[in-house]
Amino acid sequence: MVPMYLGKADVNTYDKGVDREFLVSNGTGNYGSSTVIGANTRWEHGLLVARQRGSTRHTVLVSKLEETIYAHNRQYRLSTNRYRDLVYPDGYRYLQEYQGTPFPSMLFVIHSIFLKKSIFMPQSGTSAIVKYELLAAPGEIGVDIRPLFAHRAKDDVMEPVEKPAFDSSCPTDWSVAVSGRGHVSHVSFTASGDLSAKWSAKPLWYENVVYEKDEEAEGGLADCLWSPGVGSVKLRKGDVLYVVLSQEPVSYSLEEIKLLESETVERLGGIVRSAGIDSPYSGVQDMIQSSSHLVTACEGAEPAIFSGFPSVQQRARDTFVSMPGLALATGRAKAARGILDRWLGLAAASGGIMPASIAYCGEAAFGAVDAGLWFVYAADKLCAHEGDEYARTNYAKLAEIVKRYVEGSEKLGAAMDPESKLIKYLGAPGTCHWMSGDADGEPLVKRSGYLVELNALWYNALSFMKKAAELSGDAAGAKNYESRASECRASFERVFWNKEKNYLFDWVDPSRGTSDDAIRPNAILAVSLPYPVMSGEQGRALFATCWDELYTTYGLRTLDPHHEKFKGRAEGRPDQKKKARLRGMAWPWLLGQFITAFMRFNPGSYEMGWSFVRPFTSHLRRGCLGGVAEYFDGMMPYIPNGDVLSAASLGELLRVIDEDLKA
Repeated sequence: MVPMYLGKADVNTYDKGVDREFLVSNGTGNYGSSTVIGANTRWEHGLLVARQRGSTRHTVLVSKLEETIYAHNRQYRLSTNRYRDLVYPDGYRYLQEYQGTPFPSMLFVIHSIFLKKSIFMPQSGTSAIVKYELLAAPGEIGVDIRPLFAHRAKDDVMEPVEKPAFDSSCPTDWSVAVSGRGHVSHVSFTASGDLSAKWSAKPLWYENVVYEKDEEAEGGLADCLWSPGVGSVKLRKGDVLYVVLSQEPVSYSLEEIKLLESETVERLGGIVRSAGIDSPYSGVQDMIQSSSHLVTACEGAEPAIFSGFPSVQQRARDTFVSMPGLALATGRAKAARGILDRWLGLAAASGGIMPASIAYCGEAAFGAVDAGLWFVYAADKLCAHEGDEYARTNYAKLAEIVKRYVEGSEKLGAAMDPESKLIKYLGAPGTCHWMSGDADGEPLVKRSGYLVELNALWYNALSFMKKAAELSGDAAGAKNYESRASECRASFERVFWNKEKNYLFDWVDPSRGTSDDAIRPNAILAVSLPYPVMSGEQGRALFATCWDELYTTYGLRTLDPHHEKFKGRAEGRPDQKKKARLRGMAWPWLLGQFITAFMRFNPGSYEMGWSFVRPFTSHLRRGCLGGVAEYFDGMMPYIPNGDVLSAASLGELLRVIDEDLKA
């Protein structure tokens, strides 16, 4: 496969350059991200973005590096920034190519000077390392590196009336420590051979730096960045300069940095090699490599799947939906077990109620009504991939999760109707379904009673638990689960089937005598889950309606475009953008379920199945390079929104490639 590569034509203008973002991470949620031309366009961009000890928020410590080359009796600025009134400098003009493997590398060409810049994050510690390698030059050149510091929460741009106090100190001639806004960070220089970098204190403010991706939504706030000075070095052909950005003071020798670099190359290459996906699809390698940012599987860290970047949260639904693709399909079954064990332990400690999320301190929050059912889905996927031992070993804990839905509680937010055997969403304060949310106090989607996706998941869980009971020798339990599943299926078809639209009601509330016949994508789970609650002609009709009304190139729309509340683009005021999220945006994770259903109804149609996946080839080379965004506009031109790299989106594509599209 051809690794991620962008040529001059892909990055030769400002607009092209800022539309392509790179991401590096250390596997524990700390990261570095910017555009390939070095212009930060998001609040969350920065070369070193780290979570401080005891904090739930990430901090942009080092925003970027400003590079200047001195040669031919001239100076050449390689950086690019956007200010309120102009773009300056225009260093993107010198960018000739970008490579994403093994980690982001940019090649700058100025006449016969070829300077390669790479960035990587070692798995140990909290640091980002920027490497400058002079590949060709007619003679000696000078290089100045000016670091810019933000020291603010990643989603908190400030325009203070009085600039905050920053200060710096130089422990050595080649390092600087910067303090300000309650944070401390460090920059040090290490060069090859007998080269030595010289630090010069030249404090300078960079004001009115605009982040255009977020500018419109929040009224055009601009940032202020502080620089303490400049590191200078003379380079000749073959020389290498490393700039280490760190949260803690570090002192690496050249040999130690090279070892960290080789370890990072081996780690990223190992992820691609160990993946069980053998596909001709050119973007698969890039997607697998991007999965490394989302799965924590390193020694000394709690196993986790992050929701995406820049959100970097641990949320149940994102974790369990994405785990089959991000962990199992990429050869990380051990990590998958560790992730499920951690969540299952927290659920067991709470009487079988699965948390909705886990904070960085390890504290669990509750309220996601479908979290436990998605966990059962993920456990089933692990068993299908690794054998049934997980179900046998954890049968009692799994049974406790299901029991909580039968008994119901306000903390869970749901309860089984003893007559229909369907799950009813109670709507208790602090509980939510996946389409929960509000704008200016108005629910984005009003739902109550029986929710269609919740009950599709419920039938799937009951069916799996029948199998788990049989594996564990619990004959009575197996009979009980089978009976409930049968009654649930009969009730599901009777309650949810909408003959007029050949589709399923999105929700039905018998206590109020109300229902919602809006065509939404939640119904796809009825025919896509491992144990589908709908099949036959009704299942085919449901799928056909979903395809006709909701399918787009990059996902399933969250609402039929003919509906009066449909909003197909995330544009306008912040509240309008929020409404669009669940009233018309297209979600790739739902497309994964759609493809599974398609292959179920059309076995052997691999070429057609791939036709749903191939359009992402172009997306992988825009936005977050190698990654898939959280959701897209539901109409042309399908602009990506939300997290630039989404666990659920990427995970579902990898899952269907691994599970459904192997000829």
